[in-house]
Amino acid sequence: MKEEILLLKIQNALKEGKDFYEATSGNWKMDKRRWPYIQYVAGVNEGKVVCAFQPSKWEVIEEGMDKGRKRFDGIEAPAEILTKLQRAEEQVLKKFGSGSAVAYISLAELDII
Repeated sequence: MKEEILLLKIQNALKEGKDFYEATSGNWKMDKRRWPYIQYVAGVNEGKVVCAFQPSKWEVIEEGMDKGRKRFDGIEAPAEILTKLQRAEEQVLKKFGSGSAVAYISLAELDII
């Protein structure tokens, strides 16, 4: 899988008062071996895809309560990526396991929907 989209449930961070970027960019449990393949990161709030970003840099948090978790720096993704994700919302939501806040989908999967 060359093109991958990281999907993140961000409703708890939004309730804490974070904006879409802050809620999406930080402090996730995920395998860093996936980093080279992730082109976009999408935030999901209460079952709706609300934002998408294009990561430019990844890092592992080295200390504190979030030690070992991952975060990224990036920019807003092109509008067509967010639109594709929103059109495929039902398929996107199916990617999350029971209770999981992190999931993945490929661009190829969005193109066939």
